[in-house]
Amino acid sequence: MPLPISFSTLACPDWDLDTIIARAVKYGYDAVDFRVLRREMQLWKLPEFSSDVAATRQKLRDAGLALSGFSSSAQMFATSAAKRAEHLQTVARYGELCGLLDVEYIRVFGGKLDGTPLEEAIDASVEALEQMSDAARPGTVVVETHDDWANSHNLAMVLAKASADNVFALWDLYHPYRLAGESPRETYDNIGRLTRYTHVKESKPIPGGGFAPVLPGEGDTPLAEMVGLLKAGGYSGYLTLEWEKLWHPDIADADVALPAYAALLRELAGK
Repeated sequence: MPLPISFSTLACPDWDLDTIIARAVKYGYDAVDFRVLRREMQLWKLPEFSSDVAATRQKLRDAGLALSGFSSSAQMFATSAAKRAEHLQTVARYGELCGLLDVEYIRVFGGKLDGTPLEEAIDASVEALEQMSDAARPGTVVVETHDDWANSHNLAMVLAKASADNVFALWDLYHPYRLAGESPRETYDNIGRLTRYTHVKESKPIPGGGFAPVLPGEGDTPLAEMVGLLKAGGYSGYLTLEWEKLWHPDIADADVALPAYAALLRELAGK
C-alpha cells in the first residue's frame, strides 16, 4: 500500500488557504501539514481555524485533501513552569482543532536541555507528555527528533517511560542523521516502531561546516534507506515534506520545491 504524502506550510508562509489547497491538488499531494498560515503560527487566532473552521474543513474535503497534522511550536521539555504551562496550552488548542477537523497528529519539539542532566530531563519530559496526552485528545502527540532530542536514543528512553496511548515519535529524517551522526538503522532501531509521522527534507554539506537544504537530487541524505526501513517495519503514515522557506528565504520558492519533492515523495511512497 503506497504511503500518503503531505507538505508543511513552512514552504509557503505567505500563501492563503485557497492557494495552499489549489497548489496541493495541482502538485499531487494527499494532505497538508499546517505550521503557519499567512505568517501566523498560532493558527487558532485565524478565522480559518476559529470562526470559519467549518468552511476550512469543507474546503479540504471538497478538494479531496486531508489535514495530516499540526506542527505546533510546543515543546516536550522546558526548564520553567511558565513555559511548560504555555506548551501545554498550545497542545490543548490544537487538540480542540483536531476534534473539529478530523486531524490525528500534533507535533511537539523535544526542547533544549539548557544544562539539565539527561535523567532529570527524561523524568520531566515523561510528566509533561502525560499531561499533553490528555490535552491533545482526540489528537495524538508526536515528539520530533529535534533540539537535544535529535539523538534518538534519548527520545526512545522518554517514550519507553511514557504510559499514554497517544504519544509517539516523529522521525525527522534529517536531524538524527545530520546532527547526531546516526545511521538510518540506528535511528530505526531506537524509534522506528514508535514512529507515527515523518518530516522529509534533503540536504548537503556546505563549505565551512553545516548543511544546506537542497532540492531532490542535489543532496546526499539516504532518504530511500530510511523510508525503506519504515515501510519494512509496517509504517503506514505520512511522508511529509518540510521545506523550510520561512526560516531560509533564499532557498527555492514553493512553486519550485513542492512539485519537485512531490515526485520524490511519490517514488519513496511507492505510488
